[in-house]
Amino acid sequence: MYRKLPRLLLVFFVMIAVSCGKDETETVSKGKYDNGFFLVNEGSYNNTSGNVHFYSYTNDSLYLNAYTTENPGKTLGTTTQVLEFATIFNDKLFLVVNLGGPIVVTDAYTLKEAGRINSLPNGDMAHAFVGVDASRGLLSTTAGIYPVNISALTVGSKITGINEGVGDMIKAGNYIFVLSETQGIIALNSSDYSIAKTIGAAKTGFAIGKDGDVWAATANALLKINPGTLKVDTINTTFDIYYNPYTYNSGSIVASTTENAVYVTSDYNTVYKYVAGNSASITAPYITIPANHFFFGKGIAYNPQKNTLMLSTTDNIYGGAINTMYSYNASTGVQAGSFIYNGNYYPAMTVLH
Repeated sequence: MYRKLPRLLLVFFVMIAVSCGKDETETVSKGKYDNGFFLVNEGSYNNTSGNVHFYSYTNDSLYLNAYTTENPGKTLGTTTQVLEFATIFNDKLFLVVNLGGPIVVTDAYTLKEAGRINSLPNGDMAHAFVGVDASRGLLSTTAGIYPVNISALTVGSKITGINEGVGDMIKAGNYIFVLSETQGIIALNSSDYSIAKTIGAAKTGFAIGKDGDVWAATANALLKINPGTLKVDTINTTFDIYYNPYTYNSGSIVASTTENAVYVTSDYNTVYKYVAGNSASITAPYITIPANHFFFGKGIAYNPQKNTLMLSTTDNIYGGAINTMYSYNASTGVQAGSFIYNGNYYPAMTVLH
């Protein structure tokens, strides 16, 4: 009996070690909306307000109108306002409703609303949000940019030097790059929001490449911006790069995290891929979606977890009731999957953790 005890103790300790090892590698869920992506929808003008769907990789299922499911009685604006933009920052989902709508903040994993800004000064209409640090953010509008206190969810006085419409914004290094309707790309100092440099003409932006460079585009050229020196390299294209002339939608440009490549759309149905330093890579379409399908809203997103391009389409160039989400391997251009969901949702953009 006593001779067997050391052996039994050894087995016991091995079992404990294995158990602890398993616990350390198990993934703990942060909430029902942690494993998948959000489909942000404009809403049907004069019929339904915007909403947020969620596609779950865990259940391989699409959950319609997840925002209102988690927040009964609340809406993302009215039926005459348009949900156009969303982004995740510090585990919060920031939803920006255009045409005078609210800016709504939810938990990114539960979708429970944490607060909202109901209106902006001077009747300005919001376009996009970018987080600067744990307590600060910026909100672009039809008439300039406002600082946002993230903790209190309050809006400060408009920053100086920019009074025109501003669309997309992105933070890289010590700068915040913003896309102005009249001045093109402007680099702001992130410390005090002063203008560091007016970089110049552009139609769409932004994405951050694997090497840290910031990407934007004109109608016929990609722009690579060094976020340290603000030096710009121009890569001309033989095709027209898609952009929304009204700055409502987020720019249709994304970048890979596995290779130094950037992707843009053209002609509502084509994706081009540019591999940095390889001019031949952008001479021909990389992906062409099936006939009678058209990109809508931003139309493209990059999923870093799966290295896929997510292409959001409808059956009508102006938005239809048959919506198809395609996924393509970002490194090969081979289709990886698709699913259809019907309804007049008007997809604005796809948002991923």
